[in-house]
Amino acid sequence: DLKGILEKEPVSKSPLEALAEAMAGRSFVKEWEFEEITSAIETGLVNRSHSKGRKAFGAAGCFACHRFNNEGGMTGPDLTNAGGRYSAQDFIDQVFHPSKEINEQFVPIVLTKTDGDTVTGVIVNLNGDTVSVNTDLSNPFQQERVDRKEVESIEPSKISTMPSGLLNILEKEEILDLVAYVLSQGNADHNYFK
Repeated sequence: DLKGILEKEPVSKSPLEALAEAMAGRSFVKEWEFEEITSAIETGLVNRSHSKGRKAFGAAGCFACHRFNNEGGMTGPDLTNAGGRYSAQDFIDQVFHPSKEINEQFVPIVLTKTDGDTVTGVIVNLNGDTVSVNTDLSNPFQQERVDRKEVESIEPSKISTMPSGLLNILEKEEILDLVAYVLSQGNADHNYFK
């Protein structure tokens, strides 16, 4: 009975494809101000909805790049234990200001060539006389190869690969549910949801 299902080839989606799928049907709600959301968080993380928080996590595209309870992408930090690392204010600060403090494991580089051109991305190989840089985190095969003799400098980028404004497609209540969902570590029995 399961032969047809077992014979199907698995469908692999890039983080960009997963992000587009998650945001399908969504439109711009509002350009949220950091202070507006932090003010709402101060009193709003009670009686939240676990299921709506999970949906908001997907709708904002978080699963496209971040792992959470063994689901999601791996081009950004695992957020499963974010509740143990961040207060609600600190977490939302990271979302609003992704370049303020970039996780050292996910810092992109800026490679400057001797002709002044730059390549931005993540170094994936320093083998031999070539530096290979992944320039599109949604496609691990998108690489630019640079001859080491053409490299002037390699420095960490000050710009995160996480785009800002991802919350602008969510209503305020959805943002509060998302924050509660992440900070509860996905635990539906957490006091945010009672």
